[in-house]
Amino acid sequence: MLRRTSAVIVLLTASVAASGVRHRRPSFSPQFVPITTHSQNARVKFESAMKNLEYMRRDQALADLRQSVIADPNFAQGHILIAHVSHDPVEQAASRTRAKALASKVSRGEQLLITWLAGVQEGDYLPAIAAMNDLLTIYPRDQRLQFLAGRWLVERERYSQAVVLLEKAVSLAPNYPAAINELGYAYAFTGEFQKGFAQMEHYIALEPDQPNPHDSYGELLRMAGKFDEALVQYRLSIRMDPNFGSELGVADTYALMGNQAAAREEYERAIVFSLDESDKIQYQLQSAVTWIRENNPKEANRAVKAVAKHAHSAGLPAWESEAYLALALYEPDSKSAMKLLGQAEAALREHNLISEGDRQDKLAHILWARALRASQAEDMGAADTALAKMQELSEHSRSQAVERCYHAAAGMVLEAQGKHAEAAEHLQEDVDNPFSMRLLWQIYRSTGRTDEAREIAARLARLNVPTVEQALVVPAFRTELITEARTQP
Repeated sequence: MLRRTSAVIVLLTASVAASGVRHRRPSFSPQFVPITTHSQNARVKFESAMKNLEYMRRDQALADLRQSVIADPNFAQGHILIAHVSHDPVEQAASRTRAKALASKVSRGEQLLITWLAGVQEGDYLPAIAAMNDLLTIYPRDQRLQFLAGRWLVERERYSQAVVLLEKAVSLAPNYPAAINELGYAYAFTGEFQKGFAQMEHYIALEPDQPNPHDSYGELLRMAGKFDEALVQYRLSIRMDPNFGSELGVADTYALMGNQAAAREEYERAIVFSLDESDKIQYQLQSAVTWIRENNPKEANRAVKAVAKHAHSAGLPAWESEAYLALALYEPDSKSAMKLLGQAEAALREHNLISEGDRQDKLAHILWARALRASQAEDMGAADTALAKMQELSEHSRSQAVERCYHAAAGMVLEAQGKHAEAAEHLQEDVDNPFSMRLLWQIYRSTGRTDEAREIAARLARLNVPTVEQALVVPAFRTELITEARTQP
C-alpha cells in the first residue's frame, strides 16, 4: 500500500524491533535514535504505533500516538509523528509546534528528526535535508534510518536515489518487511517491475498473515498493467482483513480497466470502511474522476463539486483545491477552467493552517495548470504570467514537486513559441506527467528524434496510475497510437 501521507515514512526511527518478533534479528546491534520519555505507558503505545505503521494501519497507529502523548505530554517524538501521520491540518500544526518547542529537551538524534520532518512540512527543505543527512552520518548502520530516508525519496519521486538507500536497509536487515515493501515500489517506479515483484513475493513470505503485502503486490501488478492478477491480490488482502482498505485498490484497478460503474461501487465500499475524513474525501474524488473517464461532463461537475464542498466543510483545503484543479483540467471552456483554478487557489489561501510545504506544492500544480490551459487557448500573456509566478515560487522552494511543475510549465510555453529544443530540455525534467510526456513525444516526432519518440510513447501508453491527468491523456493517446498503426502501410 502506497496511499499514505509522508507521515508513514517515519515508522521505525526509534528502538522498535524493525523485523518483528517472528524474524531473527541481525547479528549486529545498530544504534537507534533514542526515545526520550519517562513514561513506560508512552513507550508501549509508541512501540505499538510503530508496529501498526509498519503494517500500514495508519488509523490504529495514530490512535496509539495520541495515547502516547496523553501519557507523556512532553514526548517530543510522539508529537512530531502525529504531525506527519495525521491528515487534520489543525492537529498537524499543533503537534508540529509542540514537538519543536520540546526539541531542546531531547537527544540530538531526536532533534534532527524533528528538524527534518517539521522542515519538510513547512517547506524549509535545506535544513530539513541537512538534518536527514546528519542522521544518516550519526547512525550509518541503522536500517530504520536508511529505510526512512529511502521512503522520503520515494515520496519526492527520486526513485534511483531511493533504491540505493533501501537496498542498504535490506542489506542491513534482509528480513525487514517495511523496507522490502518500499524497495519493491522503488524498483517499480524506475520501471524494473520484475525486481519489484520479487520483493513483494519476499514480503508476502515474511508477513503471510498480513493484508498489506497482498495490497502492495496488487498495486505493482496494476501499475504494470496486469489488472486481473492485481485484483486477485487485492481480494486476498480483503479476505484477510475486510477493514484494511483494499477496496480502494480494486476500485482503482476497475477504473483503469475501463469499468467505471464497478469502480464506483468499490469506491463506495472503501468510503464506508474508512474511518478518516480525509481518506473518505480522497476516495470520493477518485470516484468522481470515473465520470471524467466516461466523458460525462454533467455528472463529473456534480460529483467533483460535491467533493470540493465536502472538503471545505471538513476543513481540508488541500482536497478542496485538488477537486477544483481536477475539474479545471477537464473543463473544455478555458475561461471556466481559469475560474475553477481561481477557486483552487482560494481554497489554499482561506485556510492558514495548511503546512507551507503542502501549500507550495499545491500552488505549483495550480500554476502549471494555468500555464497549460492558457497555452491550449493560445493566450500567451496568461501563460507567461503563470510561468513567471512559477519561476518565482521555484526560486524560493527546494521542493521537487515545485521544480517539476516549473519545468513542465516552461516546456509548454517554450513549445508554444516554437522553441522545440529548449522546450524538450525542460519537459525531460517532468517525464512522469502525462501532459508533459505527450508534448515531449510530439516534439521528438516533429524534430526527427524517432527513437526517443518511440521510447516515450511506450512509457506513456503503459502508464497505469489512477489520476485525472492519466484519465485525460493516456486512454486517448493509446487510441491515437492504435489508429496510426492501422493506417500505416
